[in-house]
Amino acid sequence: MSEERVAQCIRRGAITCSEETSLIFVSQIMVVNRIRYCVVTNKNHEVLGLISADKMIDAFDKDFARRKAKDIVSADAIVTVTPSTPLREAVDLMAKKRVEHIIVVSDRPGSRAVIGIIAAHDIVGRMARRQEQEGRP
Repeated sequence: MSEERVAQCIRRGAITCSEETSLIFVSQIMVVNRIRYCVVTNKNHEVLGLISADKMIDAFDKDFARRKAKDIVSADAIVTVTPSTPLREAVDLMAKKRVEHIIVVSDRPGSRAVIGIIAAHDIVGRMARRQEQEGRP
């Protein structure tokens, strides 16, 4: 894993919504896609932050029907890497920030366009397959 890059285990694409999306529609997106988070993007498809299921719960009954994604988006909880980031660095970031998903954004300077997601369970699966291939229990 030491020389691998994020590009080698990225899940292309991500479930996103715009900052203007209603929270009711965000909740529908999360239910239909069976996800616990939604990536919020601006009109240029650049990452603004995340809305987690926990944030949705916190927003419940607080004028929920009238609120938009931009009202509850968490920019501080967002962790991003690029496809060229070493996988070891991404794993270290997950551990340090205590997150299970990292958003992969464009390598293009000045861009934060969403390319995909790297998830902890994908890395764990990769580690297990490597152990099998090397004949270790």
